[in-house]
Amino acid sequence: MLAITNDGPAGTGKPESIFISWLLWQPRGADLAVEALKEVQKLSRYENVDPDIARLKALFASLAGSDRLVH
Repeated sequence: MLAITNDGPAGTGKPESIFISWLLWQPRGADLAVEALKEVQKLSRYENVDPDIARLKALFASLAGSDRLVH
């Protein structure tokens, strides 16, 4: 699974697998769009580091209801 550390991204796993795992770990009743937007914001600083991170960010942005880039 992808982990974001202070040193940058590290880990294994396809963006889609990480996204599904994240979905499964969300508590019942969570506002997925709001939570996904939080993930988009976290990933924004790393998107130029790795294309997989950009893909993962796009998946979260799609769930958040935004197909535009969020900075």
